[in-house]
Amino acid sequence: MFNLANAHRSIRSFTSQDIDDSLLNDILMTGLRSSSSGNMQTWSVIVTRDEANKRRLYELHVEQEMVLEAPVVLTFCADVFRMREWIRVNDSRQSFDDLLGFLTGTVDAVIAAQTISLAAESVGLGICYMGTTWWAADEIIDLLALPKGVFPVTSLVVGYPAENPGLRDRLPLALMVHQEKYHCLSNEEIRAGHAEREEKAWARYTAVDSVRQRLAEAGITKVTDYYTSEFKYSKELHRRVSEMLLETLQAQGLWL
Repeated sequence: MFNLANAHRSIRSFTSQDIDDSLLNDILMTGLRSSSSGNMQTWSVIVTRDEANKRRLYELHVEQEMVLEAPVVLTFCADVFRMREWIRVNDSRQSFDDLLGFLTGTVDAVIAAQTISLAAESVGLGICYMGTTWWAADEIIDLLALPKGVFPVTSLVVGYPAENPGLRDRLPLALMVHQEKYHCLSNEEIRAGHAEREEKAWARYTAVDSVRQRLAEAGITKVTDYYTSEFKYSKELHRRVSEMLLETLQAQGLWL
């Protein structure tokens, strides 16, 4: 388990080999055993194999080729709809149609997704999370016909790897783990703790001539410049997506 977790790499290129239905079901079954608040399991997953639907997801996930290459796309959703339907048929008092219900379902969904990811990797499959699920949540809801009370929170592409990338750099444990109380880093600790990330990530981003030229033309000289630029995660992107998410949460009955 330690070896599996410590060897994780995101896979973005896949072979044409399909995933057997029985194997996929076995992998998905591991998600059912994941930790869940109150054992309510307020999450669902949509399996996409159909090429037309994958093509639409490709468009919504900012045209990442791995969506088309991978045989399976899994969209994990916070799902209080199913819980509320169970309550309804038993004539019990309704609840969960609020921010707390949404957040509880989101945590449940992400825990299940990670369990399923590890199970997939344990049998030689590759996975990659797609944060772009948030960016197009409103349109994904329409595509997957999600009822009120269901909200997409993350997605995985799953398939047999056609690449063998090296391990990506990670921040040191000292930056991530706090003993008893949160420790705010000094400027010196911030610089020292991020030094390897600065060096390795910048080398990776500038390894491609066209990218290096675009960054130079934009006056981008540091990884932090890149992360907050129009090429990556601009403030405008955050503002636009945040506004859409609030509106969509309200439309899905998950915001009070």
